[in-house]
Amino acid sequence: MTTVDEDIFCKAFLQLLSNQPLHYPDDYTVDPKLLGASPGLVLLPHMRLPKAKKQKSETTSTPAASLTIKSLRPPHFSISLDAAYNDIILSIKAKVAEDTRLPISALKFLSKGKVLPDTRTVGEIVDDQGKATIMVMVATGATPSPAAVAEESKMEIDDDVTDALWTVVEAAVVGNLGEVKGQKVMDRIKRGYELTK
Repeated sequence: MTTVDEDIFCKAFLQLLSNQPLHYPDDYTVDPKLLGASPGLVLLPHMRLPKAKKQKSETTSTPAASLTIKSLRPPHFSISLDAAYNDIILSIKAKVAEDTRLPISALKFLSKGKVLPDTRTVGEIVDDQGKATIMVMVATGATPSPAAVAEESKMEIDDDVTDALWTVVEAAVVGNLGEVKGQKVMDRIKRGYELTK
């Protein structure tokens, strides 16, 4: 095997590069007949461009799926709602959380025994008739938000509390707690009532 001096090799390589065009256009092809039969040369077939996909028109309406959402543990609820096929599970969770006043983080949706990720779409879980049943596991200890409980527990207190009512309440409290302790509790109840007016 003969060794080639590095200087000679570089000159020969640069001359070879200078004889060829520097830039080929994107659609450049060479006629195979011009190349001749060179040993070790493999000709690949001309690559066809992919067909353009047809765009769906925006005027078509997205079909609606009928969902039935049921809880597995307390608080028990059953909700029926319609949703578009391209709605994600997180948006359905938000609707359920709004109806039940439970935090979204406490809801875990199941379909066919498997947990549904929040990014899955409704179209992926519905059957051929466009219906699906989603089971909900509510996290243990999850309760409705305090604002919702306060809103539900607002009572309209009648300003006309009669002395007869106070007498009945006082008799019940004093009867259970004794005279001294009962009077202290009644004073606190009356002060609390006055603050709520």
